[in-house]
Amino acid sequence: MKPSIWTDAFVELQPEEAVKRMAKVGWKYIELADKHWRDIDKRQNPEQDFAKLKKQCEVLRIEILQMHGPMFNPCEEEEQLQGHIATAKRALKWASILEVQWVVFHPGCVPMAEDEQVAEQVRQKNLLLFHELVADAQRLNIRIAVENIFDNEKQGRRTFGAIPPDLLWLVQNTAPGMLGVCWDTGHGNIQKLDQYRAITTLGKHLVATHIADNDTSKDQHLLPFEGNIDWKAVISGLRDIRYDGLFNLEIGGAVHKVPIGIRESKLRYALELITFMIESESF
Repeated sequence: MKPSIWTDAFVELQPEEAVKRMAKVGWKYIELADKHWRDIDKRQNPEQDFAKLKKQCEVLRIEILQMHGPMFNPCEEEEQLQGHIATAKRALKWASILEVQWVVFHPGCVPMAEDEQVAEQVRQKNLLLFHELVADAQRLNIRIAVENIFDNEKQGRRTFGAIPPDLLWLVQNTAPGMLGVCWDTGHGNIQKLDQYRAITTLGKHLVATHIADNDTSKDQHLLPFEGNIDWKAVISGLRDIRYDGLFNLEIGGAVHKVPIGIRESKLRYALELITFMIESESF
């Protein structure tokens, strides 16, 4: 496993400055946040600026191996869906320029889908969306990871994408090797899943991670050990499936309120913390 962090830790900065600061702290691998690729996407010549960002990373000896795609719900926004898909395809194009390995997307869902016909429609809408995105990704020589989400419903049918079987169904019904799973530990904790069992169930299909802690009340995006996740279970699961991708921190709540002048110190601690978690034989 490789220690990694998303650039949203410096959400108020432009991506070039965020990457520069990450490299200064000592990070070698990063995920480009949704907000940051959108910053470049809005510029006059985004293709040129993504190429410049790739060159900057080479000079700094830092790699952007994951990118978070746009977040939208194909099951609830029919009128805007084509615009969202066009944005997603632009994101894949930019990821290709950066030589990103995995672009992460959320599945679509309809909470409280009590009717089996509605539940099947949700599955099929997801399948259509990911078939289309995978076709573009294949052409661009990149791959897609679908992220587990969560629900807090007290009755009715579970939200699609909240448990491993939903995600595995998508993976098994798309082009082999093109779609994997991004396991979000915070989402899994809110869903009150057994992290070890979930990770080992996904097995070889787990290709990316979003690592964050919480107390199950909401998606707090805290550092490990700031919430109540069983981190030994997480690490054991990842080791048992021989996961060798990014152990990628998706922390916002842990750092966004820290003044930017001292935030690098907390991110240096974050790097030391997850390096210990990954490498320590006693953990």
